[in-house]
Amino acid sequence: MSLSFLDVKRADRNYQFLYGDLYGLMANAGARVAETVEKEYGRNRKILVACGTGNNGGDGFVAAKVLSASNKVTVCAISGKDGMKTQESLKAAADYRGKVLPVSEANNAISGAEIIVDALLGSGIVGEPREPYSGMIRAINLSGKPVVAVDVPSGLGAKTHIRPHVTVTFTDAKEGMSRANSGKIVKADIGIPEKALTHNGPGDFAYYRLPGRESHKGMNGSVALVAGWTFYGSAIIAALGAIRSGSDLVRIYSRHENREILSSYSPGIIVRDAENDEALYELQKSDTILIGSGIGKNQAFGNVIKAIKGFKGAIVLDAEGLDHVAEIRKSCPDAGLILTPHKGEFQRISGKEPTEKNAVEYAKKARCTVLLKGVVDIVTDGKRTRYTEGGNPRMTMGGTGDLLAGIAGAVSTRVDDPFNAACLSSFINKRSGDIAFGEKAYWYTIEDMIQTIPEVMKMSIGTAIVS
Repeated sequence: MSLSFLDVKRADRNYQFLYGDLYGLMANAGARVAETVEKEYGRNRKILVACGTGNNGGDGFVAAKVLSASNKVTVCAISGKDGMKTQESLKAAADYRGKVLPVSEANNAISGAEIIVDALLGSGIVGEPREPYSGMIRAINLSGKPVVAVDVPSGLGAKTHIRPHVTVTFTDAKEGMSRANSGKIVKADIGIPEKALTHNGPGDFAYYRLPGRESHKGMNGSVALVAGWTFYGSAIIAALGAIRSGSDLVRIYSRHENREILSSYSPGIIVRDAENDEALYELQKSDTILIGSGIGKNQAFGNVIKAIKGFKGAIVLDAEGLDHVAEIRKSCPDAGLILTPHKGEFQRISGKEPTEKNAVEYAKKARCTVLLKGVVDIVTDGKRTRYTEGGNPRMTMGGTGDLLAGIAGAVSTRVDDPFNAACLSSFINKRSGDIAFGEKAYWYTIEDMIQTIPEVMKMSIGTAIVS
């Protein structure tokens, strides 16, 4: 297994959410780098640590401090000790009491070193490294000195990148690393608990694409809801959940007699006639289709399944929509299916007890992602399984499942992988309930949950994505 940059970002943020700040991990990372340097090259060496401005540079400062006990260490920092960009890297730089040189003295520092530690850039860069990083990378490569890279070689994947002899990578190898581009790969345990990897949290926003500045209407999510044929309130809850979760366009396809009342709830909801074949074929224009909320039992889905034939986006199935998994999979073999059953619904569609093992087997067989709702949500696509803790007893009220389905519909337009979309949706739903509970205890309503969604999104995106 290898971790992508987004996987690493997810784990770091979820660790922070569960256990506090990241400095403990940085301290462990720097210590593991120092241990590897001394194991590979011994002590009493002249070592240069080249530090960037982010957490990779912070790891470098910690390594420099540890190495200083038995070696002659110099740090060359891109922006000096005061130019570090994160709280953790600023602390690491402040804790280092040794010599720090500016970039202007990098060439002399490189020529005077016996060993170089590359802590310039982590795994999150996009495109080619810019000056002064690119110049320092070239100078390090031309020096011919042994290089130990921190986590990933700086610039990995770009034309200009460090060519290390050793890479100390944390937790697991990163996507794209090989012996050819990373040298000897040493995997170091820095103390990330398994729960930060297996449980969903705000770090799951790492996979969420934010709207671009040049966006126009419809570019950032179009969700169609085949819903509310019998219970129109369910359709409204799901639709408002999708709107609050950031969808540009939300359409409800319901029975003709329900159109007027559905249209009265929000000017942001477009209501279409599900009994009009021409309107139904507009379903194909959506990024995601949600089927089931408030449909009611024993409804004929023949025209809907015919209208969505060949659809390749995400399809979320909830409530009575769950009874049509096989038909929809046959009609849309390339769609990403997300099922959101509670335990009784899972037993109904699978004929088996609602256990994790059975959910995994069902997801694998049906080629779908199952979000099995419960005290702890279980999310699985048959290969990967993650869990969402949180929630509270008030979430037994009507509508929370419809809200989750609406959230999943919206999130699926911004997260490419249905499994990751389901994990994030599960977290948003439970976290919204917990915030509402914190404000109003057992007396909050489904409307209160809907209102908290933007707070969850803003809080989580601000820390997981925006640098």
